[in-house]
Amino acid sequence: MFGLLVLQSIVQGVTEFLPVSSSGHLVLIWSAASWVGIGDEVTNAEMLTLNVALHVGTLAAVVLYFWRMVLDVARGGIDTLLFRQTYNRRLFLFIVIASLPLMAAGLAVATLVPDAWLLNPIVVATATLVFGLVLLFADIGFGGRRSAQDITFIDALVFGFMQCLALIPGTSRSGITMTAGRMLSINRTDAARLSMVLSIPAIIAAGGYETFSTVSAGNWELSRLALLGAGLAFISAVIAIWLFMRFIRVSDLLPFVIYRVVLAL
Repeated sequence: MFGLLVLQSIVQGVTEFLPVSSSGHLVLIWSAASWVGIGDEVTNAEMLTLNVALHVGTLAAVVLYFWRMVLDVARGGIDTLLFRQTYNRRLFLFIVIASLPLMAAGLAVATLVPDAWLLNPIVVATATLVFGLVLLFADIGFGGRRSAQDITFIDALVFGFMQCLALIPGTSRSGITMTAGRMLSINRTDAARLSMVLSIPAIIAAGGYETFSTVSAGNWELSRLALLGAGLAFISAVIAIWLFMRFIRVSDLLPFVIYRVVLAL
């Protein structure tokens, strides 16, 4: 169990902000482990709790790396209260509006969709392939004439409803939001920045809910493992974000699409 957690934590940190679906990778790791009899004692509910804990580790990483942009969002909240017409205000409203559809859809999925469906490797493979090809179409089919400074209310709605597709395991939240950004002709770097900062409300909501459930159940052993996993995910995520943001300045997203197709097959 310990070795499996370490592997999951590193994979989570590396893939969380890449357009390849971190949750999909975790599902495949669990499936592979079960084939050889590792981790059979862990229930689906505990599995999802550990997965969310790893997301919380990556939350700390994205806040650290994009602290200036996070500060701009916070300032935008103040500007909104004071009715100031600033870019920070538009950025704050963008994050809020784009997050609302996912929050509503996520609550519905958590209530109505069985855990087993969220951990189905066939679903992961299908979504990995289909939305990987959609990402390629968006990346090469649209220009990059717009930047984060140009975001509008309509852009926020597009990001928001596209982000709901990330509830399908294997889709990749970062991948589908970068797809939205590229379809809106936002350049790759700014599409990635918006995608990563937009992950913060989603991870806070999911992580907060699962943390409360774990502590309420008194499963302290699971809590300790989750804390360790979050720390390892944080370290690997910081490194992955740093490398990815430099990579997309000089390359398109084709390497990630190729990886998704191979992984899905």
